[in-house]
Amino acid sequence: MQDRNRNRMMADIPVTRWLHSDAFAELPSAAILLLEKCTRERSFSRGEHLIRQGEIGEEMFFVTSGQVAVVTEDLDGHQHIIAHTGPGEILGEMALLAREPRTAHAIAEESVVARVLAVADFHTLVARHPEFSQFLTQLVATRVGGSDRDVLVGRNMEGYRIVRRLGRGGMAVVYEAVDEHDRQVALKMMSHRLVFDEGSRDLFQQEADIIASFDHPHIVRMLGRFSMFYTYFIVVEFIDGLSLHDLLQRKRGLPHAMVRRILGQLVQALGYAHDSGIIHRDIKPGNVMITREGRVKLMDFGLAKPVGARTAGNRLLVGTPGYMAPEQFEQASLQPATDVFSLGCLAVELLTGKKLFDQSSINKLLEAVTAWPGWDPSSLPVQLDSDLADVLAGWLSPDPADRFARFEEVADWAGPVDASAVIKPLEAEDPDVTRIEDPGLDSTIEN
Repeated sequence: MQDRNRNRMMADIPVTRWLHSDAFAELPSAAILLLEKCTRERSFSRGEHLIRQGEIGEEMFFVTSGQVAVVTEDLDGHQHIIAHTGPGEILGEMALLAREPRTAHAIAEESVVARVLAVADFHTLVARHPEFSQFLTQLVATRVGGSDRDVLVGRNMEGYRIVRRLGRGGMAVVYEAVDEHDRQVALKMMSHRLVFDEGSRDLFQQEADIIASFDHPHIVRMLGRFSMFYTYFIVVEFIDGLSLHDLLQRKRGLPHAMVRRILGQLVQALGYAHDSGIIHRDIKPGNVMITREGRVKLMDFGLAKPVGARTAGNRLLVGTPGYMAPEQFEQASLQPATDVFSLGCLAVELLTGKKLFDQSSINKLLEAVTAWPGWDPSSLPVQLDSDLADVLAGWLSPDPADRFARFEEVADWAGPVDASAVIKPLEAEDPDVTRIEDPGLDSTIEN
């Protein structure tokens, strides 16, 4: 009955064309009714500004007719058109959400009519209809981390100026930024599509808590956290280097001596995490960085869990297929041995340039891992030192009880990685090319 009455009320109101945009499809009719009442129609002549770059965001605009040019202005006063918008487009929501200076002009290219929502009315709307928050979150997601222009690049937020996007995946977007002292940092932003999922929010905040509790030279350092634009950010140290994933793309198998030095550093980080009661659950080449100085850094604790925790929800896969231990495919209590198996998979890939499990489908991969008999060093095309071969065979035992970490022994192999292996690939790249695989890029998370 209430819905019928509400629809009858809506039928009595002259609804302008901007309300028929797909962007409003998920809003309840009562929220649309209030939005209609809160906005005011305004007309703009050709050449008139709807928005001026540098002004504090106090309004957002819903274009109902006419064309608008989005224009940036550099320090020398030169203007550059970066987009053209028209009916159904929404302008100014980013600056309004943050109450910060606009990053571009919006100029009418012809006669334009727009509905204008003031910041005070915006807060009234959100307070009465929380669904509008989700609507805006979905809208912001189309502006942030997109495959084309990313509106966060160049923006100042919480004392950080975003320089460029480093990586993007299903769970997060990662940016390079500089702080007030021009020191580089990395900002990991939770994907907007996960913001309203309680389990995903808990995982993201848990990752921040875990990294904040760590203090180890081979684990990425936490520098801060904040929320903005209806999502959450973690600030971590910027690692100037390459991921092992990127290094393998260039070298297709690393020298044994280099692999030993990498593993020696990496087990120090993983052993520290295990001693702290944390299982990483996503050890893979994309989550391990090597700096220009040859230091190994373990990244991305987004799927980490306390020792003994069980996977929850309806999904069985929690990790990255191809690096997961047999028990990780089951609803089982996970132990440090789970990470040890993943470390063995990573080590074999470093030596050969090929994944140990590279089946073409998840079903075939699942079958191969669950039937895994153990690793035979003779399967490699080259001979390994006996101690390295013994360690890897132990790491890759199918039974967790038979996996012996031997981290103290392997830690003695640690040494700086030849810096030329990192510096030469970096210097050969276009500086605007992404260098970091997005944490969680191909990870599966539980519901």
